[in-house]
Amino acid sequence: MYNLIPSFRGHWLPGFLFLFVYLAVCTDTMQAQRREQRFRAGLIVGVTASQIDGDQSAGYHKVGLQGGLRAMASLREKQDLSIEMLFTQRGCRNQPKFFPEFSTTLNYVEVPVQWHYKDWAANQDSDEPDYYRVHFNVGLSYARLINYQNRFDFNGSGITAALPDLNANSFCFLIGASLYLTQHVAVSFRYHRAFNRLYNPGKPGTNYANSLNEHFLAFQTMYIF
Repeated sequence: MYNLIPSFRGHWLPGFLFLFVYLAVCTDTMQAQRREQRFRAGLIVGVTASQIDGDQSAGYHKVGLQGGLRAMASLREKQDLSIEMLFTQRGCRNQPKFFPEFSTTLNYVEVPVQWHYKDWAANQDSDEPDYYRVHFNVGLSYARLINYQNRFDFNGSGITAALPDLNANSFCFLIGASLYLTQHVAVSFRYHRAFNRLYNPGKPGTNYANSLNEHFLAFQTMYIF
């Protein structure tokens, strides 16, 4: 910029116009880059550990898979909003090596919506950090039961009798945290608990005595583009 000024000495108007256009273009480019960074997407893969209250067993013994996509929007410097589309396996299983053995896998399509708060800047000396290492999140999710698999059915053990009458809609509260190892790679933990029951006893035609309520843990690895 310093070298441009002498070349326009005596012709200040063209120089001024050039400088004005140059700054306008730079400003517009920077604003466009910020708008692009406001929206991001990512991939999620992970595992779940599930439990169903009322299934004649206790503990997060049912392990399942989870995977899908995430879209993120920046609200403020330290706040994000995200929505995900996930395939999630939940269910129940008795404590290993205890009889009677049973295992039920519930396959869901899940849509979590979350608010994220970010902290611990990766480069502490910068006013505009490259990324924040820790993200705390809270949110709600809706899931739709698409099918199930039942194994180790010994005389109707587990929730076998309730399976034909399960509630296909699940509404959950969730809370968790993520640790960003790099700007693009993170690991996360989430706890989910359903507001509504998976099964309500006492309805005509139902054969299971206990009400059923789901809660599960999710351990995820994320790649954010």
